[in-house]
Amino acid sequence: MISKSKFKVLFVLVALAVISANLYAAEKGKPDPTREAREALSKEGLTAHSLRLADFHEGIEPKNFVKRTGARYKPSYNEEPSIPAQCWIETSYGTQNACLYCHTDYLAKIRHGNAFPLGEDQILYSFPSPDLNKVLWRNTIFPQEISKRLSKEGIALPDSEDVAYVRRDNWQSAFAKARPGGSYGWINKGSSEFVLFPALNPLHLFPCREKDPTGGGKHGFVDLDGFVRDEKAAFTGWRAINFFPYGIFTPLSGSVSGIYIRLPQPFMSQNNQFSQNTYKKNLNLLEQNIKNRSYKETHYYGDASKVDVVRGFFPVGTEFAHPLHYVDLNADGEAGQTVDGVVDNQTETYEFPGTRSRRVKEIRYMYKWKEVGIDDIDEDAHYDDFVIGNEGQGWLDNNAGWVLSAFIEDRQGDLRAQTTEELMQCIGCHGKVGNTVDSVWSFLRKLPGEAGWREMDYGAYDSKNPRHSRLQDYMHESLTMGELGYFYHTVVGADLYGAVPKEIANELKAYAADNQKSLDLKRPIEAIFDDDLLKNMASAERRSHLLDRQKVMRSYVSDLGYLDQDKKTGDSYVKGSLLYPSEQTMKNNILLYRKIVLDQSYNLGKDVFGTEPDNVPFTLRSDGTVKNAAGEIIPVGEIITSRPYDEEGSGTTPTGIVKVNDKGDPVDEAGNPVDIETSPEKAVGHISTGGTFDTLYNPILSDTPIRPGKK
Repeated sequence: MISKSKFKVLFVLVALAVISANLYAAEKGKPDPTREAREALSKEGLTAHSLRLADFHEGIEPKNFVKRTGARYKPSYNEEPSIPAQCWIETSYGTQNACLYCHTDYLAKIRHGNAFPLGEDQILYSFPSPDLNKVLWRNTIFPQEISKRLSKEGIALPDSEDVAYVRRDNWQSAFAKARPGGSYGWINKGSSEFVLFPALNPLHLFPCREKDPTGGGKHGFVDLDGFVRDEKAAFTGWRAINFFPYGIFTPLSGSVSGIYIRLPQPFMSQNNQFSQNTYKKNLNLLEQNIKNRSYKETHYYGDASKVDVVRGFFPVGTEFAHPLHYVDLNADGEAGQTVDGVVDNQTETYEFPGTRSRRVKEIRYMYKWKEVGIDDIDEDAHYDDFVIGNEGQGWLDNNAGWVLSAFIEDRQGDLRAQTTEELMQCIGCHGKVGNTVDSVWSFLRKLPGEAGWREMDYGAYDSKNPRHSRLQDYMHESLTMGELGYFYHTVVGADLYGAVPKEIANELKAYAADNQKSLDLKRPIEAIFDDDLLKNMASAERRSHLLDRQKVMRSYVSDLGYLDQDKKTGDSYVKGSLLYPSEQTMKNNILLYRKIVLDQSYNLGKDVFGTEPDNVPFTLRSDGTVKNAAGEIIPVGEIITSRPYDEEGSGTTPTGIVKVNDKGDPVDEAGNPVDIETSPEKAVGHISTGGTFDTLYNPILSDTPIRPGKK
């Protein structure tokens, strides 16, 4: 047996040999596929390196990790950390098709800012290598390991009642550190670690007060049109976006977002003078473009009049700033000397709206650095072995025209640049995904008109009236139901992991009790929505419970039971119980995430359901029919840690969303293979015949709200 010390020496020697071999290959004139992009980024002012994807797989520690994070590195050995943990869950016999919210063909088929037809990924767990058929998100499937590591280090666990933590700001201090001179360009050349920290000053995000919006020149504000103004009430170029979240990104999840957009100077000026009217017209034109609406313009307005409107693409120089917040039920946009969503404050202060806490989990940023077309962003545009970025500066090129940057809490709760491995999770969402337009999720789901030009508020959340929201559901353009209604129709767990939140379960149980006779359920209502009970059920019994759950949820959607009607206006709004957590859920979500902050193990997963093995959801547990990579049956209730694969290393297990033959091809009622590119509706399990298989889901939000009588 090799001792640990000898193993370390051997590992170093092997690593040196690999580096030497790479250098030798370069000297021999072997082409470098990343060279052109790196040189182009250098001209933009960024120092770009080719970063080996194999580093994560081999467990190589990022440079200066302990100094940067305050904790030791925990290797993931993850070959592809851009694939999220949700991709390994059981689909509950096809009732839980969360896959379609990333893996679809619609946008690629119409060639609208997307060239990634991924609908076939709904068919098989087709991970392309042996190690990727393992579940490597250990924080998610073995949450007890987090507490054990912290205990071993002597790190005290957070107080479960300590909500004050999320009411202390950490964004302003990071902004002051990143941009001490107040620079407002997209690139921050005066910094090493914070080169791409967005130039959005949180002191400019006070809610608007008509009499004195700048507080006597002490701070900026977000005006009534969503524009961010500075201490002199001047426009900063940033504008807030209020978008319709997928059902998985509501305050119930424990994380809530703000989204802000900024276009380059020519788009906000006329004859070199700032013009609010010109800027509004350009942003509205951009919205029509990204949402695939009709428009007659071929070029933008004002000083951007020579810039083409490229269908499905943002113009070069577009910026998005994305703060990701903890959920705080006190945070509903108040301002003043004392507000209940901020602690330890001695001056005029404010809360973010929409349960968005003052503390941020992350600050994320995107910059469109080069022009791309539909033929530049397909699968071939991505390197096999490398990603371009800068370890230590927290940014990567997504190979589709954007640089992505992100900053996350260190062990002390201060923001630090993310490692390359951590940033790969960003690439997973803003890289090769079927439901983005030009790599962006939010803008195509902006609420219609002026309602969408304000800070993200999750239904105008009001802490004094949390039972109700002011978020309307919107008719899906190709379906007979609303966006949220369709989500419940296809995802019985009401989230990507299939673990229905207690708040939603309680709402559904009440509905089922009121409609029990017409529903004709085979199982007791309490059992249908008891996820803990499902964990140790064998397949036949588990299936029966979930089919009953699906029946309840689909009836609930059909009856518009998820909406409350305003008797005065006739408008209907999503019920607050489906969006906002209880105080106990909020505290639990804060506690679980704070353990990961202390552990600094984001690379092992940010989603944790509890500190004990029993908390892992049933969708990550066997029903007695699931096999592991060795082809062995995993006993009922045990955690799924791997899946079978073929001789080439590719996964072979059907997801259960659509019926397949022995070759894994989807089939029709007669057992004949179906071409899902041309005729997906013929496959058994398709949405049109009562299933959830949907390769052509359109993620673009419509402008038509759901009203009673119009489902």
